Amino acid sequence: MTNNPIFCAIDTSDIDKAVALVDQIYPHIGGIKLGLEFFTSCGFFGLEKIKKYELPLFVDLKLYDIPNTAKQALHNILAFDPLYTTLHLSGGSEMLIECVETKNELNSRTKLIGVTMLTSFNDASISEIGIEKTVRGNVKQLTQLAVNCEMDGIVCSPLEISEVKNNYGNKLQIISPGIRSKENASNDQKRILSAKEAIDAGADVLVIGRPITGSKDPAKAAENIYSEIM
Repeated sequence: MTNNPIFCAIDTSDIDKAVALVDQIYPHIGGIKLGLEFFTSCGFFGLEKIKKYELPLFVDLKLYDIPNTAKQALHNILAFDPLYTTLHLSGGSEMLIECVETKNELNSRTKLIGVTMLTSFNDASISEIGIEKTVRGNVKQLTQLAVNCEMDGIVCSPLEISEVKNNYGNKLQIISPGIRSKENASNDQKRILSAKEAIDAGADVLVIGRPITGSKDPAKAAENIYSEIM
């Protein structure tokens, strides 16, 4: 992995558009994140095309299912040797432990990252789905679950990074989406900070999508964000 903590989220259903975008930005980023929009159209065929850039890959499918289904899906993902892949921590300890065991049985180098609370959530939006604790309280509980299940890291918003770092030090890698500068629209992200603020708080990896990919000059946007944090 490079010293650049920026993983650009390539959220598109068009493989040609994805390749053209990575062509522009790959010298200015540390890795590429491929999520549901990409995979439901481009699949693993598309992943192979993106692998040619030899940047670290983050396969972000946020597995959340019964333990057997989750671990079988994980088995397929691990065959492509991404640096990171994600599971929802709310899937529970049985699912998480079986996935960790699958990784260990395969001697995989992929780091299993647990998703705490999506950055599109705030306290009001989680209450409507029956979650009584605050976002902060849930992140705290789910982070402890990640530690208990021997996950490699977590995804949390920039607002929770400091508390996680204070409680767990370097025991978990912290991947943070929700990165927005004052010039960027927040879009559907509710818990946000700038790239520098997130790095200063202790983030190991920044997931940045639209502030780069939606820019008139994606390469320059990525370069500017990197210069901000260095």
